[in-house]
Amino acid sequence: MKPLKFKPIFMERIWGGTALRDKFGFDIPEGKKIGELWTISDNRTAVSVIEGGEFNGQKLSDIAYKFFEDIYGKGVNYERFPLLIKIIDAQDKLSVQVHPDDEYAFKYENGDSGKTEMWYIIDAKPGAKLVCGLKEGTTKEEFKRLLEEERLEECLKEIEVKPGDVIYIPSGMVHAIGEGILICEIQQNSDLTYRVYDYNRVDEFGRKRELHIEKALNVINFNIKTDKIIPEFKEIRGGRISHVVKSPYFQVSIIEINEEVKIDTEGKFNTLTAVEGNCKIDFYEDIVELKAGETVLIPASTPSYTVEGNCKVLKAYI
Repeated sequence: MKPLKFKPIFMERIWGGTALRDKFGFDIPEGKKIGELWTISDNRTAVSVIEGGEFNGQKLSDIAYKFFEDIYGKGVNYERFPLLIKIIDAQDKLSVQVHPDDEYAFKYENGDSGKTEMWYIIDAKPGAKLVCGLKEGTTKEEFKRLLEEERLEECLKEIEVKPGDVIYIPSGMVHAIGEGILICEIQQNSDLTYRVYDYNRVDEFGRKRELHIEKALNVINFNIKTDKIIPEFKEIRGGRISHVVKSPYFQVSIIEINEEVKIDTEGKFNTLTAVEGNCKIDFYEDIVELKAGETVLIPASTPSYTVEGNCKVLKAYI
């Protein structure tokens, strides 16, 4: 099976902006605050549609169901494609939030999966910050008190970020994206978010967004300790690579390509998301072009492929 590309899915958000148009050239309507681009999704909220090739116009869910062995590999199948990849344009800060784990989501959210994710910082204004967990020693009782007093910022752990930084966000960790940051997010295929605090913002109709405080308090892990992951690169033929995330839910590598790099799939599906530059994927003399801001799915039935160009891509697999 040939690599699969997808039509972009845009999500309007109260905190969004125009970076997806300004940086990647996507056709975004004037006056719209586009906060998220879903580059590959088989989620109940939105399902990716294949663009180009023999399956043009068909849904990822249908092709993955029909050709699951080609997509996932022998003896492997998923009810839905297991990863969701987004590019997030945070022109304003996002809500303080937390995601449940698989066990809680399955029990209380109609059999859904939990949500563990990672962030790759594509761009950030000088001094931009993220909320990355809680300050050491914060208890559930103190958290609740500060929340009631609208002083929650006092217990949030903020870190400054710059392009190229990586953050791992396990389920149960309180987090928030700060303003002026462009992120590639790779996550479990789940759209479950429990908002804890939203700075009392209102939408165009004067309505506050829904909070999910009780559920959030049920799933927050007050003992999680995390920080930025500093990529450590090793030279490979045609570029260099850094394996930045290894978790039960996905593994992610950053690959910087300056000529061409050959990649073996080892019988696993790969997703490649271009975060800088454009490249070509050579699949047995069949070329698929990949532009910055796009994701391509390499089926497990593809033994190997070559990426050519001057670019940076995030490779994800399970």
